[in-house]
Amino acid sequence: MLCPSNRLTFPYIYLNLKHLYHKDKAILSAAAWLKRFSFNLLEFFLPRLCLFCGGIVAEEAAAAVCPDCEAKIAWAESPLCPRCGLVFASREGEDHLCGPCQTEAPPFRRALAAAVYDGPAAEAVTKFKYSRRQDYLPVMHTWLQQPHCLELAAAADLIVPVPLHKKRLKFRGFNQALLLAQAFKDRKPVPRETLVRVRHTVPQTGLSPQERRDNVRRAFAVPRPEEVKDKNVLLVDDVYTTGATVKECARALLKAGARQVDVLTVARVRYD
Repeated sequence: MLCPSNRLTFPYIYLNLKHLYHKDKAILSAAAWLKRFSFNLLEFFLPRLCLFCGGIVAEEAAAAVCPDCEAKIAWAESPLCPRCGLVFASREGEDHLCGPCQTEAPPFRRALAAAVYDGPAAEAVTKFKYSRRQDYLPVMHTWLQQPHCLELAAAADLIVPVPLHKKRLKFRGFNQALLLAQAFKDRKPVPRETLVRVRHTVPQTGLSPQERRDNVRRAFAVPRPEEVKDKNVLLVDDVYTTGATVKECARALLKAGARQVDVLTVARVRYD
């Protein structure tokens, strides 16, 4: 906030912002100053609240998450499988291949997530995707700025969101994977239809692992293979459950000539 609680008067805000403007006018454009003024004015009258508990969030916080709720997030950290990103239940030991990846390596090079699908991370993904709560998007963008996420983005030539079929896109009104991929739009190209879903499928929720694989088999295609030929592609989605969807997407991209495919999701379901 711009002033202590015992001086909550608009003139005080104005004087502080006026001083701020004269101090920074050499480096701030009028538009930037106006944006800062508007933001601080909004913060004064409408303090930012935590999306998960409703508590007040500090002005300097990177996202609308209070410290207590952030402490409840299980980050997708080592020890984990370096191939599929599975976070092991035991927090002892080093990274190592999980059993499924030792049995059959996935088509992508590696998959990582920002957090484990539990607590606030699961709430954010679910409410954003099914309740159209767009206010959770900036929070998840912040989570995707972790060093290991940025490392995957830096290694990519382009970032491709997992696509929705036109029928589901019309029903939902937005592609959650595309909006999440916008977290990297200033770093890498994020094309909209490099990868498309050519077959309408039933939702994966509630299906067994085998049913999930069958459901998405040959459901994706690359209409313009030259866009991915010899490129390192980062595939982005909201949550990694069994990996059936991103594996099928990776196969389509590799078939079209992509050099390699990495996968990044906001959350990863535990399956051990």
